[in-house]
Amino acid sequence: MLLLLAACSSSVGHSSPEGGAGSREGAPTSPGPGWHLSWSDEFDGSALDPGTWTVEDRSTFGDGGKELACLMNRPQNVTLESGVLVLRAQRERTPLRCGAHDSRFPGGRDYSSAFISTKGAKDWMYGRFEIRAKLPTAPGTSQGLWPAFWLRPVTGGTGELDVLEAIGGGAGSPEPGQVHQTIWYDYDGTHPKESAAVTLPKGSPSDGFHVYAVEWEKGAMRWYVDGVKTFERTTQTTTWLDEAFAQPMFLRLNLAVGGTWPGSPDASTRFPADFLVDYVRVYERA
Repeated sequence: MLLLLAACSSSVGHSSPEGGAGSREGAPTSPGPGWHLSWSDEFDGSALDPGTWTVEDRSTFGDGGKELACLMNRPQNVTLESGVLVLRAQRERTPLRCGAHDSRFPGGRDYSSAFISTKGAKDWMYGRFEIRAKLPTAPGTSQGLWPAFWLRPVTGGTGELDVLEAIGGGAGSPEPGQVHQTIWYDYDGTHPKESAAVTLPKGSPSDGFHVYAVEWEKGAMRWYVDGVKTFERTTQTTTWLDEAFAQPMFLRLNLAVGGTWPGSPDASTRFPADFLVDYVRVYERA
C-alpha cells in the first residue's frame, strides 16, 4: 500500500552553528501529553559515546542492497561539529580497501560513508523516536544518496520501522523534497510493505533542519514531520502490526551511497555529502 501525503514545515530561524554544519531552519517540536523524555543524544560532546553507539568500520553492510560505499569509523566520515552529528559520504581519491574479503570490490571502493546504531546498548519496546535533521538530497546534485533513520529488532527477524528514508536525484529528479515512512513485516514478501511518500510543501528536507518522528504503541504507529501527522498504521489497517513489532528494537542512522533503490552516483552528485543530525530523542509514556 502506497499513500501520498503532505506535511508542513516550519520556518523558524536559527543561527548557523560553527564548523560548516549549515543553517538550522525548522523549530524543534514537543510531543503531545503523556510522553516523557527517557533518553537523548544532543551530540554536544567532542565524539560519539562508544557506550551508546556502534560505528561500522570497514564494513560492507549494504552489499545486500548493492550499495557502493565502505562504511568507515573515522573522522572523515563520522564526526561531531558544533552540536551536530555529521554522517559524511565521500568519493575517494584512490580506491579504499574495505576489509580483506570484499568480494564485490577486491581492488577497493570508490566511496566511503557512515552507519551507526545502538545495537547491544540501547533498545526500546514502544515509544516516540525523534530526530532533527538536514538531509543531503538536494535535487540535481544528490543522485545515488540515501539517508535513513530506522529501527530493527534486537533479535533480528520480522519488523523494520523506517522513521524516514530519502533518496537524492540528478537533474529532473522525480521526487524532490520527499521522505518515505515505511513498515516491513519481513524481507521475504510475506506481507507487502506499507509506506507513505511525504512531500514537504514549504521547502525540502535538504534546505534546512526538520523534525521527523514516529510514535509506536501497541496496536498503532503514527509518523510526524515538523509536528504534523503524516502517516498512521493500526491493527485495523495492518493486521500483522503487533505480530511484527511486539519486541524490543534498536536505532540505526546511516547514509548509503548507491544501491538498487537510489541508483549509483553520477557526475552531478556533490561530494562530500553530509547527513546532519541535531539530536536523537526517545520518549516513553508516563
